[in-house]
Amino acid sequence: MFVSVGYLIIAAYQWYRNRVRHSMVHRYISSSLRLGSVIVQRVSPLTQAVDVKQSLCNSKLVEKIGYLGVTELFNDDEISISQTVPKVQVNLDKWTAYYKDIGHAKLTAEDREVVVLLESLRPADVETFAEQQSHVSLNKSFHILDHGHPVAWNTGPPFGIVMQCSESDFLTLCLSFIDNAIIMEEDLQVNRIISIQTKGKAANLVNSDLREVTTVEDASSQWSNESMADSVSLANHEAMEMSSQDWEGVEAENEVDMNNSNIEDMDIVMGESGSGEIMFDPNDFSMVPPSVDSNEKYSKPPNIVVYCGKKDATRKFESLKQVLYQCVHNDCYVIYHLKHDEVHTVPWAENTALLVLTEENLYDQNDDIICRYFEKGGRLISFGSNVDANFVPRRELYKGPGIRIVNFEEHKNIALLCGRYSYMMDTNRSDIKVKGLATDNKEQTVVVEVSQNVAEQAPAGKAILSQVLLDQDPTDVALNQDEFNQLKKYNPTRFQILTLMLTSMGIRCEQVSQPELSPCFLLTNDQANKVRFINGLASRLKSGFLKSTSVSLQFFPRLMSEVTVTPSVLPVVTDKMENLKYFNIDEYWDNLTTTKLGNVVLYTDVVPSTMPLLDGLMYSEPKSVGLIAIAGRQTQGQGRGGNSWLSPEGCAMFSLHVRIELENSLGRAVSYLQHITSLAVVESVRTLPGYENVDLRLKWPNDIYYSDKMKLGGVVVKSSLMGGACDAIIGCGFNVSNTNPTICINDIIKQYNKEHNTSLPMLTKEKLLARTVNLIEEFIKDFQLNGRTGFCKKYYQRWLHGNHQVQLDTEGDQVFTVQGVDEYGYLEIKSKDGGKTISVQPDGNSYDMMRNLIHMKTH
Repeated sequence: MFVSVGYLIIAAYQWYRNRVRHSMVHRYISSSLRLGSVIVQRVSPLTQAVDVKQSLCNSKLVEKIGYLGVTELFNDDEISISQTVPKVQVNLDKWTAYYKDIGHAKLTAEDREVVVLLESLRPADVETFAEQQSHVSLNKSFHILDHGHPVAWNTGPPFGIVMQCSESDFLTLCLSFIDNAIIMEEDLQVNRIISIQTKGKAANLVNSDLREVTTVEDASSQWSNESMADSVSLANHEAMEMSSQDWEGVEAENEVDMNNSNIEDMDIVMGESGSGEIMFDPNDFSMVPPSVDSNEKYSKPPNIVVYCGKKDATRKFESLKQVLYQCVHNDCYVIYHLKHDEVHTVPWAENTALLVLTEENLYDQNDDIICRYFEKGGRLISFGSNVDANFVPRRELYKGPGIRIVNFEEHKNIALLCGRYSYMMDTNRSDIKVKGLATDNKEQTVVVEVSQNVAEQAPAGKAILSQVLLDQDPTDVALNQDEFNQLKKYNPTRFQILTLMLTSMGIRCEQVSQPELSPCFLLTNDQANKVRFINGLASRLKSGFLKSTSVSLQFFPRLMSEVTVTPSVLPVVTDKMENLKYFNIDEYWDNLTTTKLGNVVLYTDVVPSTMPLLDGLMYSEPKSVGLIAIAGRQTQGQGRGGNSWLSPEGCAMFSLHVRIELENSLGRAVSYLQHITSLAVVESVRTLPGYENVDLRLKWPNDIYYSDKMKLGGVVVKSSLMGGACDAIIGCGFNVSNTNPTICINDIIKQYNKEHNTSLPMLTKEKLLARTVNLIEEFIKDFQLNGRTGFCKKYYQRWLHGNHQVQLDTEGDQVFTVQGVDEYGYLEIKSKDGGKTISVQPDGNSYDMMRNLIHMKTH
């Protein structure tokens, strides 16, 4: 009871405090509104006062402020209210007008007009801001369009909107702003509200001829802060393409203009948006795309523009962008998101080499604009979009998307996700040519190429219309485990077919050059280990060099500008760590619990391979040091038997030095190290609470598998004997978050969440890499103390081969049964009649599970 009374008292006090606060704010604003500008803005938590004059001078949205009288009316350490005399003036000549009557009803004759400028910014932590917004109850929230009629907008930051409203609506806006209850679209937060006066006239965004074909079913979609913030991303991105010299010139010019009040004389408004783009001149709108066959040199790379519809568009775009970037030449194209409300309002076709459509339904006559783009010589790929019906007739075969067997050129009998329709080839149109590119297992045409019949010199439009939905990620669309397995199996072929489509549209898809090699950093969470390690090397260094057969290490206390990285010489920085591009070292240390292994890290963002880095170091390693080499990316990753291992970002890659005394049980069976490591990778996931049933498995001799379907990692071990000990370098790579082109651990977790209605978080490579090293140390220690029995019990729980019937390619048709792993770590198989037992060593031999055949190395 006392607790309840306490809550009531607190609630009553808060209600009274807010009421007094509102009353004071109402009085200050009402009395000051007629005399000058009222400025309501947030106060930084680090400062007790706001220099209003300085903050307005720094805003690009208002005229230069001169001889301005500023009076602070109210400041409660959260909100500041000030009055300026004379009134703040905004020149609308370089602003963009709204061309639709949206928002609050226009003022009546009785209303006294207030013109208001709302400045907004993207919050530093968008997720936290969104969560805070979700806690504002609907009955206490106010959308700015409910209290004003928008006149013009300007890109940011800060992003600006000029609105007309009544005096009472202005007061409501200010009070809701003070209560953190004001709502804008997407992820923009109102930072300042100013009553202003305007001059000049805002420019129309689109030409009159285009406006005639624009009908808007959903008015709110035409007024969107997401659009205001990012719509310029397609209009002109010269700002991102400029050289540093160009930027310096622009910045200097802008600085001069601002200081001399010549904002009106600028030819184009410079405005940084979310990504830092440049606003376009609306008079430049053109539907003519660049010629993809031309040899003309462009000052900026052409765009691949992706339209994903209205709903969930941002997520769809980000997913497809990653796919496209793995197919196209990254240095030749910029991939942009064409948002729904930009189809009519942004001159996206100007520099577009290819338009990609991924949404079935098109609204607001967007298909008219897309057809005009094609007729002007544009190129497009449509994945199941209804725009297809503008080119060729379709026949509906199914109620929804599903997996079909597809034949595309040399790719036969491929299981891919397909849409509802097939294409009918008997078109009567004379202005286009239609060619079938792919059929399904029922001989229905599911991909066609459409090209324009035009005069020789005119640019010919070209389109690929595809009911094969190559834009869809298997991890997003699979409804059950079987579908997931099937789509992931053919995911590499999906990429190959997509690459063929892109190439036929004139897009360059050759492999890009390898990323530049980067220096190495010596990292440890215990300075004493670093000192021991460096002291152990000192006697072997010559002028800072430690030479080895494949790569020499050159040690520096800090990174120097004149240092170069080559495949044969790697600089190692011992004292000062720079920013690591692909690895969070703090998360690695947080998860590492070993007594020795992995406690000294050689990290490099990009390296040919981590395996050679430890060649010259392992014999100088003190007993208390466990050396590990970690790479963000490898350009020449090594697998077993000299095979290449693709090592993109998102793959966990390391080489670990382990010293095993020959006198103990593991020293007599060093081959077990690869089994220990592969099991450690699997257990790094499956020993986490909630992840016990995530289907990661082991395939002999050294592979990490998803079920028995696909490989997602492997192990290679190189060893040498010296002084009664075995020095082994364990190399390991496994896919954690790199979902393409095959599969990764997070793909499996996503599918597990779908199947079991769980919400297991995605895992990071830093966490799994550290946990893998922890388990390697634990398994080695247990093996050395207790022998192989306990380890083999855990190993057999995860491997794929228990009691499998197999054949040896050297033994004819004789059938053997897999018994397990023998005392040396070799695969032990026994003939079906029990008369013959064979141990198959891992080196050079492989296990073909599809055919239940063991391939033996020939000497």
